[in-house]
Amino acid sequence: MVTINVATYHDAWLNDLTELLKIPSVREDALASTEAPYGPGPKAALDFMMSIAKRDGFEKIGTVGNRAGYIYIGPEDDPEPIGVIVHVDVVPVNDIDQWQTDPFTPVIKADNHIYARGADDMKSAVMLTYYAIKAIQDAHLPLKHQIRFIIGTDEESEWADMHQYFAEEGALQYGFSPDGAADLSYGEKGISQLDLYFDATNPENTTIQLINFKSGSATNVLPGFAEATFSGIPTNSLQESFEQYCQTENITGELKQKGNQTTLTVQGVATHAARPETGKNAATYLANFLTQYDFEGNAANFLQFIGQKLHKDPYGEQSGYGKAEPKLGKTSQNIGITDFIVNKTGHINLNFRHSLAFDEADTVSQILSDEPWLTKIIRDPAGVVPHYVGKDNQLVKLLADAYESVTGKVPDQGVNGGASFGRLMSSGVGFGVIPTDEPSTAHVANESFNLSNYESGMKLLIAEILALSDNL
Repeated sequence: MVTINVATYHDAWLNDLTELLKIPSVREDALASTEAPYGPGPKAALDFMMSIAKRDGFEKIGTVGNRAGYIYIGPEDDPEPIGVIVHVDVVPVNDIDQWQTDPFTPVIKADNHIYARGADDMKSAVMLTYYAIKAIQDAHLPLKHQIRFIIGTDEESEWADMHQYFAEEGALQYGFSPDGAADLSYGEKGISQLDLYFDATNPENTTIQLINFKSGSATNVLPGFAEATFSGIPTNSLQESFEQYCQTENITGELKQKGNQTTLTVQGVATHAARPETGKNAATYLANFLTQYDFEGNAANFLQFIGQKLHKDPYGEQSGYGKAEPKLGKTSQNIGITDFIVNKTGHINLNFRHSLAFDEADTVSQILSDEPWLTKIIRDPAGVVPHYVGKDNQLVKLLADAYESVTGKVPDQGVNGGASFGRLMSSGVGFGVIPTDEPSTAHVANESFNLSNYESGMKLLIAEILALSDNL
């Protein structure tokens, strides 16, 4: 058996990773074109991956609609190719004031982490997978199945890249996405996105007026910052009360006065929408604080809804919107975006990562019944159904065995609230390379990747790919 010396690829991997991290591959619909369907950033990242594949002599490479790229190795006539799917797009940087370095200027610090947007999710793993594929190719290892390394550019949004790829290149039964932690996810929750709308008004002649409330700009991120502007609350008592609230809740905030208007800002703890229990939603904390004051009308309804009913309720248990069952467990709920501009249309985005027991239509009916002040709810057609492979699936067992052969440990296995491209294959899973005991920095300020994970990551990916190719 050929032994691959992964250390020989380290410097080239780090150089290519650094270049990829420099590309601000954030979707920008305003700059979209036929040549760049999601804007120039994602297309530049895709072009970079294709350029290094060409540089390194891969023969079977190409792109689909300027949306996805592919690199194939192994037998071309294989009726059961194996997919390894990644993405090079990243979420926006909405918390630039919280970053210690420029998000798109990669920096390696003394802790041996490389810091940049996308370092965790998932450009480091993208480049590890690329070099694992390259190492297998360089070693001229015989492959029973064709390996299809597929590179997406719309994972953080609508997945339209993968829809077009599969429409043109055909469906896949087996494969995995090396996205996130080394937690073998044999089940992934469904995703439901609901946009709630209402009239952002205050009754006439009310003393306390909510003028503006804003938090979040991405549906799949629990927002770490929120801001509200209002009038009619005396600042002398407000300042002391706000400071005490922030201290009690272990958050930070600031009060500013301009004329007769007061602005409060709250800094919570941002996190991925799949793990709302690990963060502190700045919007619900700010609204919760404001519910002690006598707002009226829809301003009061809005603040009560997110500040009382949805506050500290990551699983939708007190709201009643979360539904649980044995296979996929609890449903989680995240308030990703809130907008209140007085005398305009207000907006609340709810992002559910749900179990098999959750029914979107029933949930819409329940919310409208509970909250008659809402004018409408729009369901996102891009939502995805739950995906469950099960622990006894052959692919799951092969991946677990490959992991154990490298680490000497049985991998953590279970259900994930996130959505990986692994679910696009009927027997596909998510199985990342980041050790499960390392905290995730995906979607938050100062995102980073531990460079000490290079060797284990490379070895894991090579072993896992070969295990699937040899034994499926």
